[in-house]
Amino acid sequence: MTRTIPRESLPGGVIPGPAAPGSSGTGSWSLPWSPTACGLARNAVRDVLTRWGLDELVPVAELLVSELVCNALRHGAGPLRLTLERAPQVRCAVGDGSSRPPRPTEAGPDDEGGRGLALVDTLAARWGHERSLPSGKTVWFELTAGAEEPDAGAVTCLVTGESAREAEGRGEAA
Repeated sequence: MTRTIPRESLPGGVIPGPAAPGSSGTGSWSLPWSPTACGLARNAVRDVLTRWGLDELVPVAELLVSELVCNALRHGAGPLRLTLERAPQVRCAVGDGSSRPPRPTEAGPDDEGGRGLALVDTLAARWGHERSLPSGKTVWFELTAGAEEPDAGAVTCLVTGESAREAEGRGEAA
């Protein structure tokens, strides 16, 4: 049995769709094609994950949804849609009107961009993309509730290639 959240407008024009506060459910939102979409997506993710009792996933989910929405705005086309699903993992999907698949890049040390999908690949349990019909694509990531958090000292810097432990050993903050 699925319960739904009443449809009401959130600030910025985000309209909640069905979402279950229990162990499974789905929430779906249309996002504006503007830079405000990143913040609105983070707010939606935070609200739903908190309602589902998954507060521990909020920081990573907010970071990753920001990356996917920003990528859609930079490289995709409207319309923009956010979907959250829980059964059993949490799946966050961002759809846009472009059929161009996401393309991970190797960012150099001086590049200002190009690290978003590397973050998604590092922090998500799984991620991928699917073609949407009649046009467009959906890029998604999954997070596992209750999974062990990665050892922060084992995380490798995407710029220098050294671990947080190595930087700490030199006296630098990780």
